[in-house]
Amino acid sequence: MAKTQYSFGKFLLQIALGAMLVVGGIWALTGGGDFGCEAFSVIFKGQVLTIVKIIFGLIELLAGVLLIVELFTKDIFKKFDNLLMLIIIIAWIVAIVFGDFINGLFVSGFGWGWLYNFASHVIVLGVMLCLND
Repeated sequence: MAKTQYSFGKFLLQIALGAMLVVGGIWALTGGGDFGCEAFSVIFKGQVLTIVKIIFGLIELLAGVLLIVELFTKDIFKKFDNLLMLIIIIAWIVAIVFGDFINGLFVSGFGWGWLYNFASHVIVLGVMLCLND
């Protein structure tokens, strides 16, 4: 019974993360960006920021599609999807440091909204780490 619950939970997390990455990737390619992409605006400016957002958006989009496709196929992508997820994990950690701490806590100060956003970003990071096989 526990194995079934774990498998169903992992299935739901993988669909949710895959969908989040696909939407974040499309959003980045259309000029916007999710939390991971927007945190780069603290580090980069101008044309460099645009290029970084496009590259990160492509990586997010591809990783999200591969996560969802992998649910219905065997591990046909081998280590390629793991490499993409590792890039996203590193970028997400950088985004947490710059977005939540440097541009968030140290600029705006502590508040319930900050704590809630920080917790949600750490949850997404935890899902990424758990699903990266």
